[in-house]
Parts: sequence; structure tokens; C-alpha cells
Amino acid sequence: MKTRWDKEPIERQLAGQDLALRKYLNEVVLPHSVYYRNLFQAQGIGLGDIRSMADLQALPFTSKETLVAALAEPDGIRPFVIEPDSKSLGRKPSVILKSLFVGRKRVRKSLEREYRPVFMTSTTGRSADPIPFLYTHHDLDNLRTAGGRVIELGETRPKDRILNAFPYAPHLAYWLTHYAALEKNLFCVSTGGGKVMGTSGNLRLIKKTRPSILVGMPTFIYHLLRQAEEEGQMIRSLRRIVLGGEKVVRGTRRKLAALAEKLGSPGIRVMATYGFTEAKLAWPECSHDPLEKSNGYHLSPDMGIIEIIDPATGWTVPDGHPGEIVFTPLKARGSVILRYRTGDLAEGGLRREPCPCCGRTTPRIVGKISRVSD
Repeated sequence: MKTRWDKEPIERQLAGQDLALRKYLNEVVLPHSVYYRNLFQAQGIGLGDIRSMADLQALPFTSKETLVAALAEPDGIRPFVIEPDSKSLGRKPSVILKSLFVGRKRVRKSLEREYRPVFMTSTTGRSADPIPFLYTHHDLDNLRTAGGRVIELGETRPKDRILNAFPYAPHLAYWLTHYAALEKNLFCVSTGGGKVMGTSGNLRLIKKTRPSILVGMPTFIYHLLRQAEEEGQMIRSLRRIVLGGEKVVRGTRRKLAALAEKLGSPGIRVMATYGFTEAKLAWPECSHDPLEKSNGYHLSPDMGIIEIIDPATGWTVPDGHPGEIVFTPLKARGSVILRYRTGDLAEGGLRREPCPCCGRTTPRIVGKISRVSD
């Protein structure tokens, strides 16, 4: 019987990540990524040289500067996009075998869904030009899975209603919320934030739909609840506030919980999420009392590898030590980046013991997250 994604023993998680990394590099990235195939050749790294997470130390980092420099080249970020050659795919034994059982036409459609880009988000605010990140249907399935896990950790109920107040944009937070609701079959209405409907429009929609989960940027959600208080509008239905896109400190959680109580929703839980465009994923806290200390962002070890490095030396630091967050995907298609230096510092580093709040065994990024430049 397969163990739940969030209940795997740590030894099994680590072995699974090593196996997934080898398979991902050898079957997806190196055959089909121009940038990383050339990088491996230039560094003298062979197919069998990276067999575990420990071996990732041999692979150079990718950074925001790498991607910005690529935008100036004629092909832009295309060398980072997984683009398999149809002829080489057709010669793979697994593809040939599958074609014999289900037919070439079905196999071709399946491969198109896995590899053809159909969607895009982009970076905002950290470089002169937004950097696009492409998704295939395979990536959108990953996004649904990651979003569903946010909902699981928030302890939602089948009758919960979500109001998504993230801005309408090619922005990870907005689309993760959208696909999370679809994954868990929950009612969700998106307002586009303040620029589309304005504060008054958002409050009118809250009054009509009576959401139990309010999702958005911390500053806008705080502004929204303050405006409701000033106008005397009660919001009695809230159970959860889920935040993303900005830093969330403990004082913000307490203020939001206190405002919600004044508006008629006592005892709510305030959850923060951590994500970034380049990962095409986000990771949530578990549901906890806003007056208590957060136990960190619960990762999905089957979908990616998080390393914590010393930003000065680039070497991985022991668990529990502060350092910069580095990300490597294990399931991504479309735009793919390996050992991506986020520029984000985790004050408490990476922890692998079970979460003291919810008991989940997934690794957690713990403590305040700030920019290296800060």
C-alpha cells in the first residue's frame, strides 16, 4: 500500500528523491534541455555522475542573473524549455511498447500533453524584464496537486467557499489558488484584487458569497478587513485566511485574526504560503493558532528538492542552520531550472523531524524568510 505523500518516513523520502532525481535528469532534462545538456558537457558531468542529492554539489547554480542574461540572447529562455524531438521520443523502448498496447495516436496525444507548452506565468518586480515560465498540461497537473496540498494543510471542508483576492495576472499565487479549488472541488470566486473590482466591489462580493476562506496578499487582505470594519460590515463566515506573495510576520497574523473576530469570525486560522515563479509550486504552513509560532512551510519532497546553502560559499549547510534556499524540480516540464538560487534566506533552515503541530513528516523550511540583499 502506498504511503501518503505527507506521512513518508524520512529515509523513504530521501531514497525516493535520489531515484526520482536520477530518472528526471537522465530521461527528461539531459535529453531534452539545450541549456543543461550544454552545461553538463562544459562541466564534464556525465549521465551517471549525479546519482543522489549529495551529488548535486557538482552542478553549477542557476540564478536570476542567468535567466536575465538569457533574455538578451536571440533564443531568449527557450534553451531552458524541455523540447523533445519527436523522432527520438518515438524510438524510446517505453514509447514503442506503449504504442503497441494503446496505439500510436493515443501515445502521441499523451506526449503532446506532457511536453507542449500551453500556459505561462512570469516573474514580477525583481528584474527589469519579466521572465516567462512555460507550463504544459503535465505542469498544470502538478500545480493542481500542489494547490490541493495547500487546501489539505488548511483543513478545509467540502462546503467551504473560497474568495480569491489575488490580482488577475500571469502570477503563480493567483493560478495556484484557482487550480487548488478545482483539484479539491471547492467553490471559488476570483475578484482580481483591488484593481479590478475595487475594495467596495470585493466587500460586496464577500457579502453575497459568504466565503469561509479568504485568499490574497497580506496588505490587501488587511486593507479589506479594515474597510469592512470602518463601514460596519460583518463577515461572520470566515474560518481561514491564506496569504501569499509577500512576507507574513507574526504581528500581521495577530492583526488579521483580531480584525476577523471584530467582524464576527472568531477563532480563525491564518496560513502563509511560500512560493516563487521559477518553482511553479508553492508550499504552505499547516493550520495553527495565529498567536502561536509557525512551524514552517511544509514541502512536497516528491515534487522537488530544497537545499539550504551558505550564500557566501555555495556549500550545503546542515539541517537547522540558516542559509539560502535552492530549488531543483523533480517533475517539471516546460521551463526547467536546476539548482536555482532563490536569493531567499531561511532563518531556521531546513528541518526534517515530524511537525510538532500537525505530525506530518515532510521537510519544512523554518523561520523568517528574507532576501539575501536585505
